[in-house]
Amino acid sequence: MSSRREVNAFNISFLDLLSGALGAVIILFVAVPKGGQEVKKKEPITVEKKLKEKNAALQAQVNALKAELKKNEVKIPIKAQTPIEAPPVKKEVVTEAVQTKGILDVDVGFKFKGKNIVFLIDVSGSMKTLDKMGQVKAGLKMLITSMPSDYQIDVIHFPGKRGARYYSLWSYTQKLGERQKKDVYRFLNRLNPKGATPTRSALKYALTKYPDLTDVVLLSDGAPTKMNSSEYDDIKDILSEVKKDNFKNIQINTIGVGAAFSLQSTTPASVFLKELAKQSGGFFYGF
Repeated sequence: MSSRREVNAFNISFLDLLSGALGAVIILFVAVPKGGQEVKKKEPITVEKKLKEKNAALQAQVNALKAELKKNEVKIPIKAQTPIEAPPVKKEVVTEAVQTKGILDVDVGFKFKGKNIVFLIDVSGSMKTLDKMGQVKAGLKMLITSMPSDYQIDVIHFPGKRGARYYSLWSYTQKLGERQKKDVYRFLNRLNPKGATPTRSALKYALTKYPDLTDVVLLSDGAPTKMNSSEYDDIKDILSEVKKDNFKNIQINTIGVGAAFSLQSTTPASVFLKELAKQSGGFFYGF
């Protein structure tokens, strides 16, 4: 019996010793920090430092930009003063508008004296070359299309039909409604170049036939001829006669049809059209 008690006592004591040792190991394991844990504890500190450093760098950049903006704000008024000192272009446009007679219609694009207009179209044989007649038809159609309904017009071509010196669409001016515009388009489509250039007769008819006329627009590619012949007419005499017939101060505008008119030409046709427009305060264009 006594021997069994000793063995039990020894076993219990040995177990107590083992338990105590295991507890000490556990305490040491928990109490003593490991290498991996130390790195993990230091990481947030390192990130925080890096964030602070980046924050400081960004703040420095913001401060630098603010300083640059302040410098630019000082320079802006100086630059803005430069264009204000040079408005000569506007002054030139105003001066030109005052010196030019007539009304500039934004829709039409020409400066007419009024809105009662007769178009004189040269349909002589030379208008066949280089598709001059086609250019006149296309240009006039565009112009008529753009004209508001308060414009009154008539269209005359010279020479006229069957040996006549001229031929008119209505022989009086009409307001440009849709029906009237279609009549003009059909009239233009039927134009067929042939014959001479009796400009004198066509001008005289236009200046004396229409009581309320404000403008004449003459489109031609050549110098005037006598009646229905190929002999050139006297330009100075025509200009003098037109001046007498134009006692109502109708504005005569001229358009030279053909490439020669777009140059500084001194041909009889160019001189005639320019002088004719000049003496009545009209415009001249060459194309």
